[in-house]
Amino acid sequence: MPSARSGLSAGGDNQQLNFFPSPRPSIQHNRISDWVDTELCEAIRSLQLVPGTPLSEPKLAAALNVSRAPVREALTRLADQRLVTIVPQVGTRVAPIPMSDVVEACFIRTALERGAFSRAIQEKSLNLDSIREILARNTEAFARRDEHAWFESDDLLHQEVFGLAGVPHVWKVIRGVKVNLDRLRRLAFPYVFDTPGILAEHTEIVDALASRDESAGLSVISQHANRIIDESVLFQDRFPSYFTD
Repeated sequence: MPSARSGLSAGGDNQQLNFFPSPRPSIQHNRISDWVDTELCEAIRSLQLVPGTPLSEPKLAAALNVSRAPVREALTRLADQRLVTIVPQVGTRVAPIPMSDVVEACFIRTALERGAFSRAIQEKSLNLDSIREILARNTEAFARRDEHAWFESDDLLHQEVFGLAGVPHVWKVIRGVKVNLDRLRRLAFPYVFDTPGILAEHTEIVDALASRDESAGLSVISQHANRIIDESVLFQDRFPSYFTD
């Protein structure tokens, strides 16, 4: 289920952190906490750290080869993002997935991607070579049931819509608000590979770009972005402790 990005694993209260983060950059103290924040956020996003996993400041500091101060700062920021819960005198744990955040992320993503699609098809020169290559990789990943390749190519395909619209940096906004959505998407494996409609919708998005069919494109983007909400009850039933309202 988790990607192989860092190897930070979940477990019980006495867990051992098998954490292999990216190399620590040569940065000043006030930026070290940013790096720690990114490492932990991505581990939570990818479900290398599942909801409920205890987070020990000393263990995290040792794994990241930093002092406890930047770890504490990073955990405070993650708490503000509702990604961890900090209970004084009790401890810190990875927070459950708030479905309200997932709904908001889907709303933002749908609105922005629909806007990007409408803008893209107005471009006089619309080169679809890149998005078609990404779609081919996505199709191959689906056939192989390759979770990592599927997730990566899925994001790249939607990111490319913003690139075609000439607003590539908007994807950074979306990625910033969809951490909890991505956690839910990770839980959807391997269910995704038994749902061919998901892949078909990717194809429909590319086809609508090619034909400059705004109605079809906006419709499939809305359907595709909100599919995960409609199907989330399956995962909430299976992993009830991973979710909150």
